[in-house]
Amino acid sequence: MTLKSDIEGDIVKTVNTSLTTTERNDGTIESVPDSDKMGYSEGLYLPSTYLYADMRDSSGLVGIAPPDTVARVMKAYLSVSTRIIRSNNGHIRSFDGDRVMGIYAGPNRFTRAVKSAMQIKWAMAELVQPAIDKQFKSIRENVWELKHGCGVASGKSLLVRAGFRGNDDMISIGTAPNLAAKLSDLREHPYNTIIGGGTYKQLTRDAIVHKEKNMWTGPYDFKMGGKNYTYYKTNYRWLL
Repeated sequence: MTLKSDIEGDIVKTVNTSLTTTERNDGTIESVPDSDKMGYSEGLYLPSTYLYADMRDSSGLVGIAPPDTVARVMKAYLSVSTRIIRSNNGHIRSFDGDRVMGIYAGPNRFTRAVKSAMQIKWAMAELVQPAIDKQFKSIRENVWELKHGCGVASGKSLLVRAGFRGNDDMISIGTAPNLAAKLSDLREHPYNTIIGGGTYKQLTRDAIVHKEKNMWTGPYDFKMGGKNYTYYKTNYRWLL
């Protein structure tokens, strides 16, 4: 087999082969599948909420700190974010450099995702930042601050398994994952948690109001793919 014939085979398996899709509306936390339990020609439509947690200014950190320090800070950010997402029954399905994606399904998925984002904000400021300030001289001397952004959006998305055995991943197709990723990219510090309008409308009261005050500002307009979307943002935190 040559490389060309292998690629032609990949095209037959993807472009020329229709997906066999199913849809889940059972509303359970366990609805998000593992990639290794899906076939390469299968797809699942799932109502879900996406959270992208994105560490800011990793390039700036590279400029002032040794590679070992950068690696340990990034690992701390991803490890803490992942633990918080899982603690709220989110499913980790993708890492991309200094960013992690969580998928939430089932009851209260909107609030659980937003709670995760607000807990990540608290943990970074109160636990991770003091730890890296204490541990790393380069961060102390340059007064580098660990900033981040969390984007949350909801909707029905198509989950498929892409790649080939041993080198594959779960990918999500739909407005929700795209919008969540775009919102996580917005630089609106200290408003670290930015959510789509559809998610905001489904939040429970404890995720909207604190001491009789609305924690969110908005709606704001955001254009993506030629369409307009609304979003809300908050600088509030949620204690662990």
